[in-house]
Amino acid sequence: MGAIVALVAVIALGACGAPATSGMPPMFAGGPPVPVARDGATGRFIAVGDLQRTAPVLEAWREQNDAERARVVAAIAELRPDLLLITGDCVFDGGSDAQWEAFDTLTAPFRAASIPTVLAFGNHEYWRGRAGAEKHVFPRFPLDARRHWLSVALGPLRLVVLDSNEGGLGDEAWAAERAWYEQTLAAFDADDSVRGVIVTFHHPPYTNSSVTGDVVDVQHAFVPAFVRARKTLAMLNGHVHSYERFVRDGKTYVVSGGGGGPRAELLTGAARRHPDDAYAGPALRDFNFTVYSLTEHGIDADVRGLPRGGSAWSTIDRFELAWP
Repeated sequence: MGAIVALVAVIALGACGAPATSGMPPMFAGGPPVPVARDGATGRFIAVGDLQRTAPVLEAWREQNDAERARVVAAIAELRPDLLLITGDCVFDGGSDAQWEAFDTLTAPFRAASIPTVLAFGNHEYWRGRAGAEKHVFPRFPLDARRHWLSVALGPLRLVVLDSNEGGLGDEAWAAERAWYEQTLAAFDADDSVRGVIVTFHHPPYTNSSVTGDVVDVQHAFVPAFVRARKTLAMLNGHVHSYERFVRDGKTYVVSGGGGGPRAELLTGAARRHPDDAYAGPALRDFNFTVYSLTEHGIDADVRGLPRGGSAWSTIDRFELAWP
């Protein structure tokens, strides 16, 4: 069990047969692995998405969830995972100094608990363009190592973190990311030390959200290689301020954007785009994050939920990702 629970977090951009990126800016080029270690490893990581505050003017009609956002952060900090994965949208306006300063205040418990944190760029990080996103993201998330796509090693598990903002990246970077991604999955399949792979990025390929639809760009760019790869277990996304879980062809798709942004109702009944949501919750779902624990047999997932206006957490969903 020691080899599984020991934290060996390595951010390895371009280290797994990355394509040549000589013409790319430095934030897209491959680089040497950046080793990260933490004492007292627990063998678990937490994924949360969409911690942004509701915009007071542009979203004035939507719910404001400051108390719940603070409770999400406090609950995660108390668990002190080996790694925290944020699936994007830390703030509403990614170019706003004031909003990022408020985010710093909100997430002070993460820093106090010394929790290593990785961010997948969301669409709100790009609110004023890529330059503004990078200005604020890179200093706050050093494990991203000034990269838009990367891999993280947690014992025998590999996390592949992508940037799903095709328009924000531009054609050249998007093509380079896709090539790196496909080669990285192939390299992990061939590596006997890797038992499983989780792919994560902001925009979900499939959702029943009544606010946003399926994201066709990522269906075409990221899903085929994910389905083909032998060791891929799950695809984790945010963007939709809810919780959904789909299982297709032995692969799990988790949509979890319940970090405190204004919640989105899901379509119900015949209006659903996808009737195979494995979580039978209401149309308007709890705030949530997921605790993933590595075991000898795979990964146990415990989805923690908090009702609006409440203070007590409960498990709203459980599932297992078995090693292939």
